[in-house]
Amino acid sequence: MPVLIDWPGVRARVLRLTPADHTWRELEAPLTPAELDAVQRQLGVELPADYQQFLLHVGRGGPGPFSGVLPVEHVDGEWRWRVDQDYDPNDLTNLAKPFPLRASDWRVAEDIENDCPDPFTFEPRNDYHDEWERWHDRHETTMFNPRRTHGALYICHEGDGLGEWLIVTGPERGNIWLDHRVDGRGMTPAWLPHHRRVTFGQWYLHWLGTAEGGRTGDRSGGPRRAG
Repeated sequence: MPVLIDWPGVRARVLRLTPADHTWRELEAPLTPAELDAVQRQLGVELPADYQQFLLHVGRGGPGPFSGVLPVEHVDGEWRWRVDQDYDPNDLTNLAKPFPLRASDWRVAEDIENDCPDPFTFEPRNDYHDEWERWHDRHETTMFNPRRTHGALYICHEGDGLGEWLIVTGPERGNIWLDHRVDGRGMTPAWLPHHRRVTFGQWYLHWLGTAEGGRTGDRSGGPRRAG
């Protein structure tokens, strides 16, 4: 049975926190029920229940692990998530398609990384650049295939190209997945002790408990990646 969360109480707890540093994201106003309905109509999917409650009772975005929970906003007649970086990973047109991964793909990432040509041992040396280009194309085509994030919503970035996704559609619906593809670790479900899967509510409450405990020097407060 799911644990009931007092989401209005969560908002009050967040408002009582002292910002950890100047990068602390401001807690924004919650969505109205009509706004949430409009978001879901545009997306063509129903968002996971605990994230819906967060949007309705805590905020449309605000403090959280790493950069915080990215805010949903209405711009130029459309709803979108404000990612605060040059590249927006979200493809909102494919949220209704099931998220394809069932388990961590770190082994796929590791195999590709191990195949990267070494400039110090590659023979003949003059062919190294061409071989690296072929390896790079394979890496990008495999690891950053757009289908890998179908059914997933990018809600938090950790910096340096790392981020966290909330799975919206498919068997992993409601769970948080970590995206460490840029450093060779692939995509993997987040986990906490005694939790091999971490829901949005568990993810957020874990951060909140860490922040309330005064451990705000580590702004992550987030769950770990599966080994």
